[in-house]
Amino acid sequence: MRLCTLRTADGEDVGIAADDGIVLVSTLNKVRGTEYGPTLHDIVVHDQRDGLAAAMADPAVLATAIPGTDLDFAPLYRNPPKLWGVGLNYTRHADDLEVTQPDGVPGSYMRPASTVIGYGDDIVLPHQSERVTAEAELGVVIGATCKDVPAAEAKSVIFGFTTLLDMTAEDAIRINPRYIPWSKAFDTFCSLGPWVVTPDEIPDLSAIRISTVVNGETIATNQVSAMMCDPYWQVAYFSGGMVLEAGSVIATGTPGAGVIQDGDVVEALVEGVGNLRNQARHASAARR
Repeated sequence: MRLCTLRTADGEDVGIAADDGIVLVSTLNKVRGTEYGPTLHDIVVHDQRDGLAAAMADPAVLATAIPGTDLDFAPLYRNPPKLWGVGLNYTRHADDLEVTQPDGVPGSYMRPASTVIGYGDDIVLPHQSERVTAEAELGVVIGATCKDVPAAEAKSVIFGFTTLLDMTAEDAIRINPRYIPWSKAFDTFCSLGPWVVTPDEIPDLSAIRISTVVNGETIATNQVSAMMCDPYWQVAYFSGGMVLEAGSVIATGTPGAGVIQDGDVVEALVEGVGNLRNQARHASAARR
């Protein structure tokens, strides 16, 4: 399944991709007499995939599909319990920052939920930084609260995969790498979505290609297979010795980042998962 969160006249609703458009979960519930959701976070936390998949086989549900054009996407959800990020997981990105790639494990950081935006929302360029970069990443959405998960069992706790744009006040970490948490924590510095795609839709995770695009120019591109530490290893790493709650998101690393300025359009293209698009704006001109 492919799921998203949409802004509607009544607020927000969960959408599920169908051959003929998008089925709204609120409408599905009315047809089937069910109570799925109502938010995508609820669907993730309560792992309602099987029930929704069964409902999507009902012709009466499919008949409610709305056109899949001109959709107003909202963030997947706004309060992931944990937002882990992985740095320098590709050699190219280490070269971007003129640093040596770590040996054995990637860099990592956690960011607040206040950074989260969705497709089409503005990335606000803070006055505290003169060099903000954006990078495309594959995101892992955790579907079961877990701890100490072996990498070989990581698939069992993954709800799905999403597309992510990760922003950084890069000038700060060039001064001191210990500024990473601060440089990643500005409002709007983590865009999620528009889709979360369940693992059954992805036949070969290692073959997925991730691309960072700024103003139509591909800045960097590479496959999951080129990561130093793959997504399953990362689930094991971030669940090691600590609880990784359902709904948490792991940004798995980027093939490369691009500098963004006021008015620039940045995209994350993740094959088989989704295309995410945002525009950079100075704080005085931004909307959210």
